[in-house]
Amino acid sequence: MKSLVPVVLCCSCLLTGCSLLSHFGYHKHQKAEWAPPEEAERVTFPNSLEQGVRLNGPTLAALRVAMDDFIPHGSKVTADNPRLAECLSRWETYDTSVLQVSEELYFVSFLPRLSRCGIDAIVLDAGATYAIDGKGRILDVR
Repeated sequence: MKSLVPVVLCCSCLLTGCSLLSHFGYHKHQKAEWAPPEEAERVTFPNSLEQGVRLNGPTLAALRVAMDDFIPHGSKVTADNPRLAECLSRWETYDTSVLQVSEELYFVSFLPRLSRCGIDAIVLDAGATYAIDGKGRILDVR
C-alpha cells in the first residue's frame, strides 16, 4: 500500500496541472490569438517587405535567448508598485535593439518605455543589455 502513495500523488499532480512541472522547465505553449475574420479582412499585405527590419537566423536566435532570460515565459516582474510590475512584465513596454558585431557576437538591449503604460517615472535598473555568442550562450548581461 505504501508503494502506491507516490504513484497516486504523482499521477494526481500531473492530471491537475501541478505547478511542480514549471520548476523543471516545463510550460504549456500558449497559441497566438487570432483576430476575428472581419478585422482580418481589412488588412492589405504590402507588395514587398524590403523596408522591413531583417533578422537573419543567428540574430533571431540571439534575440530569443536574451528574451527567454530577461522575462522567462510565464514569469512576472516583482516591484513594490503593482502597476509598475505589470508594466515591466509585458514585452510591449520594451524597445529592443540587436547589434551583430560578428558571426560570433551579438548584443541585445531591452529598454523600457513606461509611458506606454501611462506611467510617468524613471526606473534606472529596468532594462538590460546581453552579450550572446554565436552558439546562443549568454556571455554577460548588464
